[in-house]
Amino acid sequence: MDYAKQYPNEELPSIWFIDETIRQAGLQTRKPKKRKKGGAQYLLYPVQSIRNLGSVQQSADFIGKKYITGQREPVNIFSTSYYAPFKLYQIKPVQAATAGYAIENLIWLWRKYPLPDVLRIDNGLQFKGSGRGKRSLGSFLKFLLNLKITPLFGSPSKPWTNPHIEGHNRVFNEKVWGRNFFTHRDQIAAECLRFNSESVEYFHYKYAHLIFNGNYVYIEPDQELEIDNLISVNNKRIFFIRFVESLEKQKQACINILNELIWLPEQYNHQFVLVEWNIEKEKLFVYSEFEKIATLIMERTFNLNI
Repeated sequence: MDYAKQYPNEELPSIWFIDETIRQAGLQTRKPKKRKKGGAQYLLYPVQSIRNLGSVQQSADFIGKKYITGQREPVNIFSTSYYAPFKLYQIKPVQAATAGYAIENLIWLWRKYPLPDVLRIDNGLQFKGSGRGKRSLGSFLKFLLNLKITPLFGSPSKPWTNPHIEGHNRVFNEKVWGRNFFTHRDQIAAECLRFNSESVEYFHYKYAHLIFNGNYVYIEPDQELEIDNLISVNNKRIFFIRFVESLEKQKQACINILNELIWLPEQYNHQFVLVEWNIEKEKLFVYSEFEKIATLIMERTFNLNI
C-alpha cells in the first residue's frame, strides 16, 4: 500500500518479492519461528525412503468444496504442487472433483513443466479408482503409470503425510477464499490466475535455472496418451504410506492397500510403513524405516485384478 501511494503509475511488485527483498537486505524485524520436532520421527515415518523414490516429486489434490453465497452448486478446485527439487504451486477451478479433470489439468501443466518421477496423492476415489474393487487400477493410476510416473499414496485420515499440497491449500483457504467475497465463478477463476502468477513469478526467480540446465521430460504437443489401458507392467510400481493399526479386539495389526487388509506382526503397531506394490512381479513389499535405513518386514503375493 505504501509503495502504491508513493509510485501510483508503476506496476506493483508481488508480496513474495517484497518479503524476499526485505530478508536479503537484513531488514526483517521478526525472527522466523523455529520448527518444532513432530512425532513423525518417533512413529518411524519413512522420510528417506520417500526421497529415494525419485528426484522430481509433485503433489496433487482437490481442495474441499466451496460455496458461493446464494448458489447451491459447489465450487471444485484442483491444486498441484512441485516440492522437489523446485517449488511451483498451481490451482484451477474445475466442474467436478474427478479423475478426468485431474488428468486434463496435469496434461496442460506437464506440457510446460517437467514430468515428475513421483506424484503424491490422497486416497480419494478419483485417484485410486474404486471404493470396493481389490487390487485394481483406475484411469488416473493407468495414466500416471503409462507416463512412467510413480504414484505415492498418503496415509488415510492423516493429511499431514502429504504436507506440501496441504500447506499450500491452507494458504489458498486463508489468503484467497477467506479474504474475498465472491459472487460469481468468473471472480474465482480470475483470483486463481492471480494467485498462480505469483507462484510462477517466484518459480522463475528462484528455480528457472534448474529447468533450463536439467534433463527433464515433458508431454509433447502431439503425444498420444493412453488412459483406459495399462500399456505395460514393466518396472511399474505404486507406493503407499500407511500407519499400522489394530482392529477392535484384534492383537494383530493391519493396513489397507486398495481395499484389501494386509496383516502385520503386532510389534509394528502404531508406526508408519512404506508399502511397494510391484505390479510386474505381482508382489507386495512392506518396509519399516529406522534411522534412514529401510528394512523389508513382509513380502506377499499381490496380483493385479484386471
